[in-house]
Amino acid sequence: MATHTNHNQGFAPSTSGTTTTPSKFQTVLLIGATGSIGSYILRALLSEPSLTVTILTRASSKSIPSLPPNITTTNQVRTITIDDTYPTDALLAAFRGQDAIISCLTTLSVADQFRMIDAAIAAGVKRYVPSEYGLNNMRADAQGLNSVFRNKGAVQQYLRDRVDQIEWMSVSCGMWIKWSVRNDFLGLRVRERKVELWDDGEGRFSVMTEENTALAVVRGLVAFPAETRNRNVLVEEFVTTQRELVGEIERQMGWRFDVARVDSRARIAELQAAVEKGDATATYGLIEAGFVTGRYGGDLSKEGEIMTEKLGLKRHSLQEVVADALASLQ
Repeated sequence: MATHTNHNQGFAPSTSGTTTTPSKFQTVLLIGATGSIGSYILRALLSEPSLTVTILTRASSKSIPSLPPNITTTNQVRTITIDDTYPTDALLAAFRGQDAIISCLTTLSVADQFRMIDAAIAAGVKRYVPSEYGLNNMRADAQGLNSVFRNKGAVQQYLRDRVDQIEWMSVSCGMWIKWSVRNDFLGLRVRERKVELWDDGEGRFSVMTEENTALAVVRGLVAFPAETRNRNVLVEEFVTTQRELVGEIERQMGWRFDVARVDSRARIAELQAAVEKGDATATYGLIEAGFVTGRYGGDLSKEGEIMTEKLGLKRHSLQEVVADALASLQ
């Protein structure tokens, strides 16, 4: 979500719901294959035999995509290296011959997608999947909270305005608990046994595993292209709160958190002031606020149709997801 951390352990995605019918999306280019969700999407793409996969990587990137043991970069996937500024001519060359582009750009880079969409249209790409993977970024209050939600909403609107030139599909999946535990998000500081509860800790937000998020993207392209065409696909496995999440971590770990309280409205004002003064890192706190307060579209069950079952995805319980997240810390 916010960092280029490679987490590939955990749940094996279910295989039900795949299709043997040839998809109109057979060549797929992935941007951000070593990122927090990009690494999972890469694995899901490479597990789909009907797809030919290309990875677009920045020249300065030191990360190497993590591939399943049975995949070799020489015969299953190719890599195109591009300048860090994503020059338009290089994007056009990379996008030609691709049926679909999947973007997994990092949090503060999502605004780079406007030029990418233009290049995809010029190159004749059939479908663009923007870097979404969060809450309902089309809500005005979410866009008003921080620049990331605003930019994601603007990118989605940009695509909506161009459906006569290119198809699109975005995936909103709520929050990833494993990523949050590893990256001290959602108020959690598990290694330090500390937590910040926003208000009463009862703000509700949707949860999806990284594995199922990746599978939703791939199945949306391969197995359910008509159902996901020009749509923000909402998926979740369950809805929880900070308080429920903390209680389950405490139960499984056998100890209690040191709890601090946060007044959400005061904290949001403080973080927005910091951003105004040039502190871009304060944006991450505002992203956290978007989920844990429950006020900005993080409970996807209230935002529209949930497509988890339609895409053939297996739901996991809070207990299962927390156990997997805690195991990833070992």
